[in-house]
Amino acid sequence: MTEDALLGVDLGTSGVKALVTRADATPVGEADAAYPVHSPRPGQAETDPALWWSATVRAVREAVRRAGSPRVTSVGVDGQMHGLVLTGPGGAPVRPALLWADQRAAAELRRWRDLPEADRARLANPLTPGMTGPLLAWVARNEPEALARARWALLPKDWLRMRMTGAAATDASDASATLLWDIPADTWSAPALDAAGVDSGLLPPPAASGGLAGRLTADAAAELGLAPGTPVATGAGDTPAALLATGLASGQAQVTVGSGAQIVTLTADTREAPGTHVYRTAEDAGWYRMAAVQNAGLALDWVRTLLAASWDELYAAAAAGEPGAGGVVLVPYLTGERTPVLTPGATGALSGLRLATDRTAILRAALEGVAFSLRHAATALPGGLPPAVRLAGGGARDGAFRALLADVLGVELHPVGMRSASALGAVLLAARAVGRDAPAPPPRFGPRVEPGPRAAVYTALFADYLSRVHERLGR
Repeated sequence: MTEDALLGVDLGTSGVKALVTRADATPVGEADAAYPVHSPRPGQAETDPALWWSATVRAVREAVRRAGSPRVTSVGVDGQMHGLVLTGPGGAPVRPALLWADQRAAAELRRWRDLPEADRARLANPLTPGMTGPLLAWVARNEPEALARARWALLPKDWLRMRMTGAAATDASDASATLLWDIPADTWSAPALDAAGVDSGLLPPPAASGGLAGRLTADAAAELGLAPGTPVATGAGDTPAALLATGLASGQAQVTVGSGAQIVTLTADTREAPGTHVYRTAEDAGWYRMAAVQNAGLALDWVRTLLAASWDELYAAAAAGEPGAGGVVLVPYLTGERTPVLTPGATGALSGLRLATDRTAILRAALEGVAFSLRHAATALPGGLPPAVRLAGGGARDGAFRALLADVLGVELHPVGMRSASALGAVLLAARAVGRDAPAPPPRFGPRVEPGPRAAVYTALFADYLSRVHERLGR
């Protein structure tokens, strides 16, 4: 007899992961597939959604094969947050997807600044150009012909699910991160839609993250190698999906390092706190506060590629030499920055270079710069970081980099032993969509990482890093 299974699909910025589990959410097969981020001009970030779909097909087929070809009975999706996918009535994109790292809508933010104070306060979030609302406003002003062809303005995971089912929907965890969501009312904001210059009918109806959003069409099922009519959950943003899987509790904090990085705590206070974001969880109720770093893995990959270094060579630099990288400092603002500087036009800097500077010093400076930017972001969280913090994300799997992070942040790190927390969160939502209660397996933790004697040295180096940041920002 063929075993029943659940499938979670995690649509990231540079790649998609597919996770197949048993009915009790125990992983049995996993695969991923990559795609590029295109930058037609400086400050722009796009991807053709057709690449998302072809990568999803490859990843799903391989994950199912590795799982022993079980019968998938439900599918859940999660994905990179923010961004914009404009589609026609049948779901075909009318232009490439605009991503969260895109900065082209910086000028459109003035429309949100000009909102009446009470309406602006109900959005409860910093103004960021890569969010769906400002990007919609940019398209309306610069590409009206594309907007005229569009039937739906979707978030990335919502496009992927529509490609699977033909049905348009979203969920509050993703919608609350668009600058189009009234946080206290937990619904779309009419004043923000006016600011974007679009009709509310362009936005998909919100539904529960774990609700049944549709079923696989015959064509999508054939490409994915699954049964037509398989239920598909509404899904969630990648960060709230990961929180669902790791079971973060009140009073705890989690640092996730990927292309960007996030520091997250649960909260009952939805009022705006300068520099931080407040979004819905993937549960039927609940909120989390987030400090968002735009340039983490993105910056590391840029330096690695520039120096033709492997990932192993990059991370090995964390254990080489002394703190401070021989005086080399990287301010990693390659795509502007969010928490806490909130400056879309900010640019990065590599300083302190000398004739004796070698590749290892520059690679170490990149790792330290990302760690310093995380420490800087943590200062915006009410109360800062607790003494012990969970650590997740593919960008923080290396032991030497974990030790560097613990020293720079000055807290004990508890690495979450879960390869794809977001994909597992999508699996849990898939279970809910068919009425199953599949609780997340208790999180497994790797060896804890405590700050070492270098932590005091990094405190002084962090002060120097901040001076470089303030110099860049003219503050």
